This record gives sequence, C-alpha cells and structure tokens, in this order.
Amino acid sequence: TPVPHRKGKTMRSTNRRIVRNLICLTALFVLASVPLAAQQGIDLLDAEQVLLGGSSDGTVTVRAVAAEAPTGVDVPTGVVQATHVRDELEYDDGEFETFMEGGANLEPHSNRGMVEWAQRFVVRADSAFVSGRVCFQRPEGDLSRALDFKLRFYQNDPVARVDYPGRRSGFAYTVETDIRRAGDIRCVLLRGDLVGLSLARGTHWVGIEWNTGTRKRLAGDHYTSDDEAETNRAGEVVHETEVRYRTLPVPEEALIDGWRDPRANAANLTTRGLKAIGVSLLVERTHAVDPEPTPDPTPDPTPDPTPADATCAGGACLLEDGRFRVRTRYSDGMMGHAAEATAGLGGAAAVFGFGDAGPSLLVRMVDDCDGSGYWMLYAGSASDMTYSIAIRDTTSDSLMRFAGIGGDSIRGAMAFVCSN
Repeated sequence: TPVPHRKGKTMRSTNRRIVRNLICLTALFVLASVPLAAQQGIDLLDAEQVLLGGSSDGTVTVRAVAAEAPTGVDVPTGVVQATHVRDELEYDDGEFETFMEGGANLEPHSNRGMVEWAQRFVVRADSAFVSGRVCFQRPEGDLSRALDFKLRFYQNDPVARVDYPGRRSGFAYTVETDIRRAGDIRCVLLRGDLVGLSLARGTHWVGIEWNTGTRKRLAGDHYTSDDEAETNRAGEVVHETEVRYRTLPVPEEALIDGWRDPRANAANLTTRGLKAIGVSLLVERTHAVDPEPTPDPTPDPTPDPTPADATCAGGACLLEDGRFRVRTRYSDGMMGHAAEATAGLGGAAAVFGFGDAGPSLLVRMVDDCDGSGYWMLYAGSASDMTYSIAIRDTTSDSLMRFAGIGGDSIRGAMAFVCSN
C-alpha cells in the first residue's frame, strides 16, 4: 500500500541523513584536531602523548628512558624517604642568548657532530631526582623536527683546583621528542626512569649529548651588562657557575676526558662568556640538612648595627652587620674540635684557626640577591683537615651546615634565600 511505501522511503532518507551527519562531524573533528596537534606537538591518537601533552608556555613533558645502567643496579622507581622539602637547582635566568640570531659567542651552537655539554650543580643535601628541564631551539630553515639527546650524571673531579666532570654516576637517559615548527623553542620536562635517582650531597655534573648536525641549539645563558659576573676584592672574576663541553668520540690521548672550558678566552670578562646552559633540576631531600651539634646561644639582641669588621667572640663571628652568626669545627682524623674565631675581615668575612695550625679557614658571605636570589657562601681552606661550617641567619633563625672534605674549598654555595 502507499502508506507503508512512503514510510520505508522516509526511514531510508533519515538513515542517509544520519550517516551524512556523522561523516561531517567526523571530518570537522579531524580538521579541528590537526591544528591542535600541530600546536601541542602531540599525536591525538596516542593516549600517552595526550596525557603528557604540552603546556601553555611551550613546555612538553616526556619520559626519559634509561639507555645505559651499571650492572646489578635497578632502575629507580620513585622518590622514597622524602622530607617533602624540594630544592630547585637552576643557574640560568631564562634569557637564552644562544637563541639570538646573529648573536656573538654562541658557544653551545656547533657543527662538530656529536657534542656533550655539562653543567655543574651543587646538591645541598642527600636528595632524589623529581624532574629536570632541558631547553633547545629549532632554527629557521631547519628541515628536521626531530630532537634526540642523552642526559648523564657525572661525579665531580677537580684537576689542579678546577672542577671537571669525572666518572659517570648512575645511568644514561635517552630522550626522543621533536620541535614541531622551525624557529620554535622547546623546553623538555624530564621524568620517567629518572624519577627517584639518588643524588648525594655535594657537587655533580649533568651532561647533555646531541648531534649538532641536526642544527638544534642548546639553550645558553651569557653574562651581559645587565647580568654581570661578580668580582672579588682583587678585581678577579668570580664565576658562580661552571660549564664544560667536549666533542665525541673522545680521542684516546685527550686530557681530562676531552672536557674543555668554553670561557677560556673570556674568563676575565664580566659581561661576556657563557654563564650556564639551559638545564635545571628539581630534587627532593631524602635527609634533612644536619643540624648543628651544639646550637648557638641566643644572639645579642642589640648587636653593633654598623661594625667596621666582623665581630668575633666565643668561637663565633657575626657577619653582615650581625645578620649571620658563624661557627666552625674541624677534625684531626680522630675527633672533632671547635675552631677558634681568629679575626674579622670587613663585615662579610672572618678567619678561623684549627688549633695549633693557626689561621686555617676563611669564611665569607656574599650578597647575590639580585642574581641567584641567595646569600652565597665562599670558604677557602688553608689546611687538609676536614671541617664544617654552621651558619645561622638571625633574621629568620634558620640554620645551615656545610662540610669541606679533606680541606676542599666551598665556592658559591647557596646558603640562605634572600626573601628570608
């Protein structure tokens, strides 16, 4: 009959419209997804990439996979025994002069093939790795978006009182990601197998290896007229950071494993030369900083507001107009002893004596609030004895303790946050 015939035709037409609408919706979804994927640099069909996608500031999170591991050592699985006190270790100011077109002294940009650059880090307490950041740029005209690099940790190896990366410690991690558009900057946030890696208190180096033939530029922060290197009282340049580089593979006859100082020709300049590479670490302390065995007595509530020299009495010295109370101890190999506060040298420094050895340790506090945001500690040892330095910030009643092993000096340790 006519009625059923019209009803069947109507149903078929409705089905066709539904199918067409679904096709249109699918096409619109695909077209909308393409620019989003291009913007974030991710594959929307890859669930892991969607979950780890980029942020609004261009930073992308990737998983670092352990490529090399010492025999018999397990891959870390997470932060353990944490005190929930986190330290961010960063030496650049976020202004990467290496990314400036036509800029001079762009040391990390090289066409030598495989290279490795390393940054020195000072870890204040036994810690576990939480995350890291490495920044690269893809220059204009670069036809490849691939960004592959390796990250390694090295122990510190002083040679003639100059720090260099020494023996590898822990793993080597491989990172494979990309920079979607030429001219873009990508800061890679590293997690994955790196999380939980133990970092003992002291000095470490973090090395970044990549093929410069891909034309990718590692971020680098330079000293400038607005961010000058400090000088000491003798007018000598004091670098708060250290950077090294080498070409790979390393020749067998190469000294110091092929590591070189990029500031060799600009070491005495305050407004030129590489300050740091674009690498930072976030670590979580597994053990709090050791407290001082014998706490300081309550400081004099009315210290001399403008002393010409550091005030020293009773084994302690007050530095920086009484803000910092400093005590030191030393070990003769059998037992520890309190050091004698010998003399003050201006309001920022003092000398301590190790028993019969006489003046043995110079302690100096440096205001770097406009730079790193910290009061920095410098200590110069004139003895081979192990020593410790306890410093109390009387404005916040916070205490920090630093150790020198075998007479090592302490250079530019971040002691107290200036906001305190």
